Amino acid sequence: MERVAPNALRPSRTPINALGAARSTHRANPAGFTLVEVLVSTSLAAMVLAAVLSSFVFLGRNLARLANYHTLETKGREALAYLQRDLAIAETVKSGTTPTASSVTLVLPAGEVTYTYDGTAGSLRRQAAAGANPDFQLLKNDRCTCTTFAFDYQTVTGGAPTSQLDASSNVPYGIKQIRVRFVLATPGTEADATRTTYSAVSARFLLRNTQLAAGS
Repeated sequence: MERVAPNALRPSRTPINALGAARSTHRANPAGFTLVEVLVSTSLAAMVLAAVLSSFVFLGRNLARLANYHTLETKGREALAYLQRDLAIAETVKSGTTPTASSVTLVLPAGEVTYTYDGTAGSLRRQAAAGANPDFQLLKNDRCTCTTFAFDYQTVTGGAPTSQLDASSNVPYGIKQIRVRFVLATPGTEADATRTTYSAVSARFLLRNTQLAAGS
């Protein structure tokens, strides 16, 4: 007589649906993310990207502002180098002229040199009687303009020459020291966030004349 295993006599416990088909007892695991998770992740990514973009924009503006300041400083140093060289060897202010805050004519061993500030053009013009390049503009280019400029005249004791504004009674020997001050700015054509300014005040340059006006 053939033996039958005990388990073979037990009824099957496989679930049967209404149509008589066996149902799976394993539940399917949902794949992917829920809508809420996607929305939260998208929002966080957008915030991070916005912060990174803002940092890049801020850094770009600072670099542009730094480049503009370097341009202003370079033009200022260039003008001061010319002024320092001319004033260091200048013998006197030309007699009969009217030195003002915006213009002066110096007498140099090689000839006369005139500096004139043009507030409309925002530049300082140097005109020399001799030299390979006798007439050119300072403190001006497409990324630099001079908004303020002034010559300051002083006597040997540091006082203001009273005759400097009257050509008929001007005593150039009374002007013993000259100082220059100016302000440079980035032109308005540049973006506001990248614009900057540069201010400079020179030392007092002592003229080489030896004759002094009475009371100076």
